Amino acid sequence: MNTTYRDAAAWAAGYADYLRDAVGAADATRARHLPTVRRFIAACYGPGGSDWTGLSVQRVTEFVREEAAQRTGHGRKAPACATRSFLRFLAWRGVAPSGLDRAIPSVRRARHAGLPPHLSSEQLTQLLERPAAPRLAEYRDRAVLLMLVRLGLRAGEVAALELDDLDWRAGQLRLRAGKCRRERVLPLPQEVGATLVEYLQRGRPPCQERRVFLTLTDPVRPLRPAAITRIVQRNLMRARIPLGRLTGAHMLRHTAASRMVNRGASFKDVADVLGHCSLQTTGIYAKLDLDALASVALPWIGGGR
Repeated sequence: MNTTYRDAAAWAAGYADYLRDAVGAADATRARHLPTVRRFIAACYGPGGSDWTGLSVQRVTEFVREEAAQRTGHGRKAPACATRSFLRFLAWRGVAPSGLDRAIPSVRRARHAGLPPHLSSEQLTQLLERPAAPRLAEYRDRAVLLMLVRLGLRAGEVAALELDDLDWRAGQLRLRAGKCRRERVLPLPQEVGATLVEYLQRGRPPCQERRVFLTLTDPVRPLRPAAITRIVQRNLMRARIPLGRLTGAHMLRHTAASRMVNRGASFKDVADVLGHCSLQTTGIYAKLDLDALASVALPWIGGGR
């Protein structure tokens, strides 16, 4: 598909369409990549701003290194990720050689620098400990916490859950198409189901709203993802668990993945439960238990799937 656009802005718009339509990337991914890609286009779109004939491995490498030097921590990897994605788009359009994306250098980090923060078994027990006399908010909060830590849901998935997504007869939970644009159906563990029933019967305000998790004061309305994160933070403080560098709902998602890997789940199973678009994303959880990586990941790799 050797197609060119008329100017730099059109290339950026074409790339955004490619991410949405050909790759199926989420809106957040497009928003994250586009600023870097626009700077890349400005720096590398031909000497006269008219074509890609001057694109070279050296220029691409220089751009990525300059961008990474302005960032810290995990953010240093973001320019390489965005640039690789854009180079694949250029190859797809037929205006750059295939494989140029593989020339981008990896950003080195310490071996365990990217360990996803997660709770220990003891901390998880503290977090989920039931108060002797629960208040209305505690019925809701416990249900939210279990959805996050037992099923590994995202804050947005918990907030978007509707009553019609709960199939009590089949013991299943339906998650509507989200980040990876595909619907998922997960088994509803007995503990999670029982806690949801308790919340629905004792803690949820009576109303016509179909969202499961609601505010408890008038006007009653659905919780937003930010409110889910605040619930996690509040309960971590209640359990006297130190607030670290990542204290929101995603930390409980990391905890759920860690427990799955440590119990012998395959990376494919973990990816399916968490709704990852690729096993590469799930690979970050390999660092949580290197012994599990040896026994779980290698059979998967050997299968060639």
